Amino acid sequence: MNAMFFSGRIRVFRRRGERFAMDCINERDNHGGGSVMIWAGISLHTKTPMVIIDGNLNARRYIDEVIQPIVIPHVQANRGMIFMQDNAPCHIARATTHILAANRVQVLRWPSKSPDLNPIEHVWDLMDRRVRQRPVQQNLHELEMDLVQEWTALFQRSIRNYVMSMRARCMAVIAADGGHTRY
Repeated sequence: MNAMFFSGRIRVFRRRGERFAMDCINERDNHGGGSVMIWAGISLHTKTPMVIIDGNLNARRYIDEVIQPIVIPHVQANRGMIFMQDNAPCHIARATTHILAANRVQVLRWPSKSPDLNPIEHVWDLMDRRVRQRPVQQNLHELEMDLVQEWTALFQRSIRNYVMSMRARCMAVIAADGGHTRY
């Protein structure tokens, strides 16, 4: 086994049959015993405010805390924008789809299990790496504050690069016949 460290991540190179060898396993608590749910949106030219979701998110809360105060005004201010979200139950609930349609928010139909095609997944990965480079948060409030600071500090050109990579991502998924890609 050979381990290398890159920006807080450990890369392990192991020989055949070593997968579960004790020196190839690094047990750790990734989130310090807690987690924070956040929602945010990105586009080529702008990003939305980030929303910290307290507790579970159902369709009513999604509409009240995200769709009405953020998505609808953001899409209306950026004409021609197509809203992209995954197939989480609160996203595809009848009440959610109704309010989006009533406000003329064009929604991109989304295939199931397709994170390769969602540029915000790469933004979340970038933010995760940045937050992990900070001193360990002592509680969920500190984690929330670090997330807000990293979202605020996130440069639009980084977001633009992820959005502009969509054509290459789509081509890679097609070439892989729907299988895994380097993205």
